[in-house]
Amino acid sequence: MIAQVRSLLAVVLVCLSPTFVFSQESSSDAKRPKLGLVLEGGGALGLAHIGVLQWLEEHRIPVNVVAGTSMGGLVGGVYATGRNASEVRDLVKQIDWDLVLSGQPRFKYLAFRRKQDAHQYPSTIEFGLRHGLQFPSGFNSGALVDLILDEISLPYSRVNDFNELPIPFACVATDLTTHSEHVFRSGSLGLALRSTMSLPGIFSPVRSGDHIYVDGGLLNNLPVDAAREMGAEITVAVNLETAPLNPDTALSSFAVLNESISTVIIANERRSMEAADIVVSVPLQKFTGTDYNRGDAIVSAGYAAAEANSAKLLGLSVDEAAWQQYLAERNARRQRSATPQFVTVTGVPPQIADPMAAEMSSFAGKPLETARLNDQILQMLGMGSLATLNYSMIEQDGKQGLEIQAATKSYSPPIVRPLIVIDGSDYNDVFFSAGARITFLDFGGYRRELRNDVIVGSQFGLNSEYYRPLNPRSSWFVAPRSGVSSEQYPLYNDNTLVALYRNRMALGGLDFGYGFGRTGELRLGYEGGYQSLSPQIGPQLLSTLAGATGNVRLQYSFNTLDDQTVPRNGEHITFDFKFYNANPGAPEAFPATELQIQNFFRITDPSTVFFNAYGGTSFGYNAGVPLFPLGGVTRFAAYGTNSLLTNQYFLGQLGYIRQLKTLPPLLGSTIDLLGMVEVGKTYQLPSGPLPPRIPGDVVGAIIVNTLFGPVQVGGAVGNYGHAKAFFQVGRIF
Repeated sequence: MIAQVRSLLAVVLVCLSPTFVFSQESSSDAKRPKLGLVLEGGGALGLAHIGVLQWLEEHRIPVNVVAGTSMGGLVGGVYATGRNASEVRDLVKQIDWDLVLSGQPRFKYLAFRRKQDAHQYPSTIEFGLRHGLQFPSGFNSGALVDLILDEISLPYSRVNDFNELPIPFACVATDLTTHSEHVFRSGSLGLALRSTMSLPGIFSPVRSGDHIYVDGGLLNNLPVDAAREMGAEITVAVNLETAPLNPDTALSSFAVLNESISTVIIANERRSMEAADIVVSVPLQKFTGTDYNRGDAIVSAGYAAAEANSAKLLGLSVDEAAWQQYLAERNARRQRSATPQFVTVTGVPPQIADPMAAEMSSFAGKPLETARLNDQILQMLGMGSLATLNYSMIEQDGKQGLEIQAATKSYSPPIVRPLIVIDGSDYNDVFFSAGARITFLDFGGYRRELRNDVIVGSQFGLNSEYYRPLNPRSSWFVAPRSGVSSEQYPLYNDNTLVALYRNRMALGGLDFGYGFGRTGELRLGYEGGYQSLSPQIGPQLLSTLAGATGNVRLQYSFNTLDDQTVPRNGEHITFDFKFYNANPGAPEAFPATELQIQNFFRITDPSTVFFNAYGGTSFGYNAGVPLFPLGGVTRFAAYGTNSLLTNQYFLGQLGYIRQLKTLPPLLGSTIDLLGMVEVGKTYQLPSGPLPPRIPGDVVGAIIVNTLFGPVQVGGAVGNYGHAKAFFQVGRIF
């Protein structure tokens, strides 16, 4: 009854206001009812709020307080910082939502060693062993969202009371420690925005003191009460209408969970709409909460919904003089970022914080360039040890400074990156292996790391390397390493498996090298140990070879690809030169080298062409164990695995990739079509069969890039009667 009376009084006040309240000049502005705008959460659907804001501005309707939840909190928070609707729209359009929701920095920002990890272990899943088996608390750490929110809130780092913003603001989060809603009206604006947007299970929760915050939509997705508490006399609530559930829809367990959560959220929205004075319902049944790529249409739907409610809203309009005064007062409260006089890093031990601060010291003493700062932070995140890096301005000893708040991954060290390899080069003889790369980052000091590879199945292996820069910021490094491995070594003849060998190795080595930033490294070192190649099943097609092996190795690697699995642009080069002083079966010392070049060129948004060139040689020397076993899926796909054993070869690949579909971030990235032509030449071993004169083939495949790694299914037709279907899980290029 009280709510009905209040709503009736509000309607009467609105109806009278055009002739009484708003006919006055600016001096009468105090008599105008205080308008509170309430914005609902809803993922991409929340972009409709921008259209509503645009309509309100065009019709001179001042917003005195704004409250929101989740995406409504983000749009409302950006608007509260003094930006107008066009500026809010421009800011949102600049966001790469697919990238933000993936939770992964672009491949180009990864440190070179993390690029190696991603290339060799293409799964995007990682977990830790710090307290037993432990997975991240969210699919997405929120690090990329943080950069957006930090840039928005940076000028207001020293504003503790949200009433001091250009427009007073509040947003709602859910506190998991108290099992209640928390209304942010003070504190860190960036923290408040991160908290209200932390979708459970998607984004990692936000920890602050003794509190753990997730998305506020669980308890109050349309916070009309928060606007009332800020003094709003009239509340305009923007409701995002979604399509109802079809009772005939087949539901998975995940769909049931999603619909159950939606039911809880819709129930609290209904209560809030009953308490609002004016409700603007935006019909968004044609859209989903992940349709960020349809942002313009969603914004337009918000504008149209406001227009449809113009009879209710126009009573809130003011004259031009009052509107200009409102804008002037709002703009006068708008702040700009100060120039930092120092940079400090918190949240990590001094042995890590100090070199990080030294790397960021160039931002002191000059106006802050947030684009360059974000770029630097992305590079630091690309080193792999940090979950998030937030920034804000602080004051110490009367000086303004830039504070970088670092947070390590709660589940590490170590970080575990799993690997699944299924080699279906011949679908009648499938080889399966599983393993992981276990990495201890900042092990013994900043940028030092202990990297371990474990694999079991058709392959067995245990390898370790300790990477140690000469000092925390040095490009020079040393890297001792050791390992043992045992791999199945199938031999095919005309795509028929005729023998199965096993290649066993035990090696140790020491490299000295130089890193070229994120793009490459050069190494010089020595490795040596024991190797054995012996038959397991089938005839002895090769001699049993066993004995010592050792070589001096010069290796150069370069990588500017834009993706670890299915690149669209960039180049990848690997050059190896080795001088063997011993190798099983080799009668004398000999040199050997191999060069691999991959070039990818994006020609349109969905289309990419590539040219790959490979070549290797032992310069005519008898190397003993064949150096270059070819045939399989990745090189000469129409030929069986190890069909082409050689000590000298060259191969060219010309291919086309077309993106067919984008997958939801929770499932993977893309589905792609691959077409490729391969032509090359291999040379006869001293005691081997004569290889085909010019082996070549045509390949076609579908690649599904999942969270667990790429899955490829296809077929190849080659010359000399070679043809086969294949599938594989694991590295494609």
